[in-house]
Amino acid sequence: MFSTLKKALFHLRYTPFHPQWFVFRHEAFYRQQIAQTATGKVLDIGCADQTIKTYLSAETEYIGLDYYQTATQWYGTKPHIYGDAQALPFADNSMDTVLLLDVMEHLPRPHACLQDIARVLKPKGKLILQVPFLYPIHDAPLDFQRWTQYGLQTTVKSLFTIRQQDHCGNPLETAGLLLNIAMTKIVVNGLANKHPATLFGIFVPPTILLVNLLCWVIDHFTEADDMMPYGYYWVLEKKD
Repeated sequence: MFSTLKKALFHLRYTPFHPQWFVFRHEAFYRQQIAQTATGKVLDIGCADQTIKTYLSAETEYIGLDYYQTATQWYGTKPHIYGDAQALPFADNSMDTVLLLDVMEHLPRPHACLQDIARVLKPKGKLILQVPFLYPIHDAPLDFQRWTQYGLQTTVKSLFTIRQQDHCGNPLETAGLLLNIAMTKIVVNGLANKHPATLFGIFVPPTILLVNLLCWVIDHFTEADDMMPYGYYWVLEKKD
């Protein structure tokens, strides 16, 4: 039942029928941004299925790294190298670009990771960082923190210079996203526990569609606002 539901939602991810449409509709844009920014030897920390590799220039040298437990027990993927993001198995000044995409929230010592990234990056090397902000707990129990843009600035300022700073999701997009995820979770829990709340599921698909379209339309008539993004996309440069 759950695998069927998951597959169905996967095929709908780029349509407003998906509860996380507001995330997936921006996915291609940010992957293209990464492809335009990443150069040379590219280290992808927490690479999962290495999807980003297909977007990168053929002139780059891609290396996918993931934690052994995450790759083998959770995702069933095989990186080029198993390793710990907080103690990278690479020489100093050996990478041109590092990707840290939706990974830092899963690290118990994120600053140790940033320090080691700065160590392995060449002078003026780039770190492309993506983190959630207003987004549910995921990959539990390995989900440890969230940052505001000001918290991120404080965290990275001693090691990196900020070259690009984007927020992902205006307030209505984020609100719609969280409402849709919450409704979907009620149905999933109801199915798992054979709870009467499962009956609520018949109303969820049309409600998700309505929420997505309503928030999308209204958002087009409002100014961009970084008060409550669902995440951040930053490009950082290693300091001398």
